[in-house]
Amino acid sequence: MTIAIVLIVASALVGVATGRFFRIWALVVFSPVIAIVAAIVLRAYDFGMVGGVTVVAICLAASQLAYLAASYLLHARAVSPHDEVDGNPGEIGQQKVRRQHK
Repeated sequence: MTIAIVLIVASALVGVATGRFFRIWALVVFSPVIAIVAAIVLRAYDFGMVGGVTVVAICLAASQLAYLAASYLLHARAVSPHDEVDGNPGEIGQQKVRRQHK
């Protein structure tokens, strides 16, 4: 049971690292690697079919949820609803828009 928890935590750490440094397309590369490594480790520790598939699925879900959490925390400061409320352009706003004088 300890090896399953270690695999899940390691998958979450991979997801956090992916979310901090790569875009979402990196999950296409890292998810099969996580699944294969987890399957090999679980097979080496004589996990059964149902237990192994369950742990691999939880590892993949933990990795993807950790990716979403890390990328949200990384970009949460850049997205602010207050930029649109006050009418002033934010950092990403268009600077070459003329005012309409009526």
